[in-house]
Amino acid sequence: MPTYRVPASTTNLGHGFDCLGIALGLANRISVTAGGSVVSAPDAADPGLQPMAEQVRAACAQAWGVTIPAFAVRVTGEVPIARGMGSSATILCGVAAACRDLAGLPPDSGAVLEIAAAIEGHPDNVTAAVLGGVTVVGAVTIDGKSRLQWAKIDVPASLTAVVAIPPFEVKTSEARKILPQELSRADAIRGLQRTALITAALAQGRAADLRGLFADAWHERYRAPLNTGFTEARAAADTAGAVGTIISGSGSTVLSFAPLTHAEAIRTAVEHSYQVRGVQATVRIVHFDNGGLTRLD
Repeated sequence: MPTYRVPASTTNLGHGFDCLGIALGLANRISVTAGGSVVSAPDAADPGLQPMAEQVRAACAQAWGVTIPAFAVRVTGEVPIARGMGSSATILCGVAAACRDLAGLPPDSGAVLEIAAAIEGHPDNVTAAVLGGVTVVGAVTIDGKSRLQWAKIDVPASLTAVVAIPPFEVKTSEARKILPQELSRADAIRGLQRTALITAALAQGRAADLRGLFADAWHERYRAPLNTGFTEARAAADTAGAVGTIISGSGSTVLSFAPLTHAEAIRTAVEHSYQVRGVQATVRIVHFDNGGLTRLD
């Protein structure tokens, strides 16, 4: 029974919409057992797990030209559903990796990533989940064929995350519906500049250079009303010493980039900002994960 540990992820990082992601220390464990005539999910809280796993199996079989037996899948772990932390990406990636085992194929992170991204509909969460660290991903066309291209950067050891997980969900599909189809020139330029600067600072291990780069993201302007407490949490975190604060994915989790020396103070400040609004958010310090998807057995 192959079991995979797949980390949660935060994406966009403010301005890097659908291209930047970071793996988090929270993770799900995806266990697959061959046998039976259907894919089942006896311990899953998510009713969508069964069709999702079957979709992955079918996509893998077609893409790799192999037969993959039916299997039962079990998901356990810490990644909350519909909170902007890549819960669906953990399942897609873990099941795809297990499908390679069941088909007798060698491990291939690129093959897993491509399958998961095609089903997810955007590649940022799955790339971070598979590779770990900070990831940059995008589609390129080579010889008339479109494919994903990606790069990974280790997160600086001096940086950690403070995550606030409110008791309400924000579904990605709904959060995308409210976004405009076109951007102003100013928003597009700001997004390009900030994405490049964020990537460069992380690649150089210069966490202090990230300060000020995460604010004013165009999509957060539209998504803030769906994420009650985000504006106040950002202000509290900044005052306590955060490098920056973002809506994680489409929300509802709010994530602050914290120097290790200020992490506890930021956690306390963010927790208080929710409490005064009467929202009982779970606020915790979570380290980043540079390892990515890992087989446990």
